[in-house]
Amino acid sequence: MKAGLLIVVLLMLGGCVTNQLHFASYTSDAELASIKNSAVQSDIVGVSGYERCGPCTERSKIVWHAANHEIVSLYEGMANVPVDDWVDFTRRAIGSDSASSIKARVEIDRVFVKTWSDPEYYATDVELSVYIGGVKYAGHSRIKIKGAGQTLIQRDKVAFNSATLDAVSVGLKAAYLDAFAKFKTSTH
Repeated sequence: MKAGLLIVVLLMLGGCVTNQLHFASYTSDAELASIKNSAVQSDIVGVSGYERCGPCTERSKIVWHAANHEIVSLYEGMANVPVDDWVDFTRRAIGSDSASSIKARVEIDRVFVKTWSDPEYYATDVELSVYIGGVKYAGHSRIKIKGAGQTLIQRDKVAFNSATLDAVSVGLKAAYLDAFAKFKTSTH
């Protein structure tokens, strides 16, 4: 009975993005460099799907989950990812090439960002739909980096670090590269 209950609880936690990111492996420096240095052979002609949450929850389309664990307490909060212009941010993150003959439209399906204080890490889970020639290609990435992704202002208030925004950028590019690889496979 206890073993069955434990399995049910573990399965429920396993489906939760915040726990998937918490228990995910760290992304290696080599993998991060490979993503950053990959050339994108597409012109991003449109970006859609971005929206601000309010109130923000774990199920929000684009959300930041900040967590601060202290010996006697745990603070968790959900907030908007601090990006004002998702169209420009996404195009720059992916590395859109306006000279490319491949025209793509990107729909943001999900951007989940998590920062945690002990151990310190920041992570992002990105899902995109990329449309090339009217065909949809799904892309996904999960990036997790050791280090401070948030600055503790007071016990129940944190600020988003710029390094975390860089991880969101890398996550967008990695998800795009994942979708683009599916496009390349389908054309050969």
